[in-house]
Amino acid sequence: MITSMIFFPEKAFYEEPEQYGFRWQDVFVETSDQVKIHGWFLQAGNEKGVILFLHGNAGNISGRLFKAKGWVDRGISVLLIDYRSYGKSEGEIKHGEDIVRDAEAAYQWLVQEKKTLPEDIIFYGESLGSYPAIRLASEKKAAALILEAPYTSFVELGSVHYGLIPEFMRNMLVRDFSFPNREEIPSVKVPIFMMHGTADQVCPYKMGEELFKLAPQPKSFFSVPGGGHNDLPMIADEDYWEKPYRFVNRYL
Repeated sequence: MITSMIFFPEKAFYEEPEQYGFRWQDVFVETSDQVKIHGWFLQAGNEKGVILFLHGNAGNISGRLFKAKGWVDRGISVLLIDYRSYGKSEGEIKHGEDIVRDAEAAYQWLVQEKKTLPEDIIFYGESLGSYPAIRLASEKKAAALILEAPYTSFVELGSVHYGLIPEFMRNMLVRDFSFPNREEIPSVKVPIFMMHGTADQVCPYKMGEELFKLAPQPKSFFSVPGGGHNDLPMIADEDYWEKPYRFVNRYL
């Protein structure tokens, strides 16, 4: 019941890489607990770096192709990965650590199979994906970390969206899915770029501000006036890609 309240996976793809003219490949990797997950590697020409894109809690990788396009056009390849139960990935999410295992398997594929240098990898965490991205950035070598519409923790998000439920019950419900970004972000060892819309009603803007204060240097914050949770590319337009690109390009 709890996983169905947090995760909204879809199996069907909305779009395919061919529609964007990508040079791409199917990727299947096995996690440390023997779950096969799926992704798409989108190859940039004259590659400067690679983004490991960890998406939010709804849909699947096909809904992020348009986001990847802006990066590939700037010479940054993108590995879009679906967590277990999303898209063509097998298994199901039973604990918050499951999506961290999925992210770690994708990172290992880049390093071991694709022979990508760790210092050329950029972790990208979109909403829910900010937690596995932060975890990787605190434990693995990389060039930088980008966070889009992050949250401080799912415990604190619960107080925003389920305020009528007593606190002890909320904490009990999400005990396996607390995703404590507030506690983890001080341990990040790479430069951090964060973007957040001021009108975000899913992960409140103030959470992004609080997380940014706790983040170590070097760091940069892109505030998108009037931006919601899912419309930052439309509201920010080219700055949605250009501002984080200029930041991470310093470290590639």
